[in-house]
Order: sequence, then C-alpha cells, then structure tokens
Amino acid sequence: MTIPVARDPRTPHELISVVVPSYNQGRWLGACLESLFAQGDPALEVIVVDGGSTDSTHEVLDAWRPRLAVCISEPDAGHAHALEKGFAHARGSILSWLNSDDLHMPWTLARWREAFTRDPGLDMVHGDRVVIDADGRVTGFRLLPGHSRFWLNRFPWTHQETAAWRRTIYDRVGGIDRSLRFAMDYDLFVRFFDEGRCAHLRTFLGAFRWHDASKSARIQATVGAADMQLVRRRYGIPAHARFSPPRVAMGLAVRGRTRLHALAPHRPPEHPSRTGFHISELWPREMREPSPRLW
Repeated sequence: MTIPVARDPRTPHELISVVVPSYNQGRWLGACLESLFAQGDPALEVIVVDGGSTDSTHEVLDAWRPRLAVCISEPDAGHAHALEKGFAHARGSILSWLNSDDLHMPWTLARWREAFTRDPGLDMVHGDRVVIDADGRVTGFRLLPGHSRFWLNRFPWTHQETAAWRRTIYDRVGGIDRSLRFAMDYDLFVRFFDEGRCAHLRTFLGAFRWHDASKSARIQATVGAADMQLVRRRYGIPAHARFSPPRVAMGLAVRGRTRLHALAPHRPPEHPSRTGFHISELWPREMREPSPRLW
C-alpha cells in the first residue's frame, strides 16, 4: 500500500514522520514522546508501533494517544517488523525513527529542516550523540569526524537516533529489511550512503540511552555481530580485525574529536561538553511547560 506524501495544511512546512517502535519500555516511552512534541514543530506526525507490551506502556499510550497520528499495539515479529509497519503509515516527505528509550534534542527537528532546506539535493542527514543512563544522566558523548561513505560503511557508527532522510531515497532503496533483528539501521544506511547524497551535521541531535535492558547491552555481541557480518557480506564490505589500521584510524578519529570537544572551555547549549548533569538541563523551561513529563 502506498501512502500519499502530505503536508500539514496549516503550515508551509514539509511533514516529518517519526516512527517510534517500542516493546516493554513504558518507563522511558513518555520521555521519548515528550522530546518529540516539546520541540513544537509545526508539521510533525508521530507513529507509535508497540509490540504488545505487558508493562506500563498502555497507560503511557492512553495519555499520548490524542497527539499521535497512528498508534498500533499488537504482537509483531520484532523491531524491524515494527518499523516496517510504522513507515507504511507515514505520510511525510521526511522520515525518521526514534527508539522508545532514546530522546531527541530540543533543536533536532529544526536542524533537520534547516539542512534539507539549505540543500534540497540532500537525501539523508545525521549528527552527533549524547549518551545517557537509565535515569537520564549524561555519561558521555560520541562525535563523528564527518560524513564518509567509505568509513561509515565499514564501521557502523552512524548515530541512528540522529538521522532523517527523504522518503524518495527510502522508497528507492527498498526500505527496512525485516529479516534483521539488530542491524536494520546499518543495512539501511549502507544503502542510503551508496545511493544518495548524505551529510553529517556537527551538532548533537539525539540522546542514546544505555541501560541493562537495551538491545545494545543484551545482544550486540551475539545477534548484533551476526547481523553486521551478514550486512557486510551482502554489500561486499570488508571486515576489519579489532586492531587493523582502518579500524584503529576510525576509532582515533572519533575519540579525537570527542576529546577535543570535551576540552573546549565554553560551549553553546547545543554543544555541551561536561558529563554528570541531567539531560533536562538542555531543555529551556518554556519548551517543557505546560507538560513537564520529559523528566
């Protein structure tokens, strides 16, 4: 089924569709949704696809349902299947997904719009990452040295929660591969990088939540590693040993930029460099009221 691309009739802006896949993450789902709506974007639709959660998710969804474009709650075949269902309902010309334990930054949607407006030929953008713990405390940062098809195809360090892309390239490359359980973002981004014009925005666009129940903590070394090997074989991407020169070079580039960032004495709000503070400090009070559920 093809969903027609739509604009919000109340604004001249392109509609942005963000899919939020979730399963038993009621603890963080409300904060995820608040981080989207609190940005006050004039043409945003949010689509939640819940896999039949048995925790507090239903209570959270009941509170947010009036603001959701689509809300699906039913058993599914996993993360990639949830994304596939969500994007099948999306009407926007700009697409993204935000996992239900992660957050956007206060300026994420605005920076996406600026980038796509400034360069209409761009197919996809992505940015830098703030790392937070289960309680929302900032524990670190990861900054990429820039966009490189060569490096990012070999090393899957693109920050998924920061990325947005045009519907045209999503359709052109065939969308999500629902057979993957972990590396569906890596697989999709390799195809974007090979087929389109992509750019890295040198600003924090997402907060990645690292916690014991996350997929990255539980299955990255097993299912995740197998998925990434499959993607590399599929597209003829060479695997690199842990201490191979290309892997070491990429690691040094990421750590180097992150370290230089941390040493900077003064940073604007969009570029914090210290850790230990709560992520809520980055949100102006007027963006959190009258519904301060983000924290």
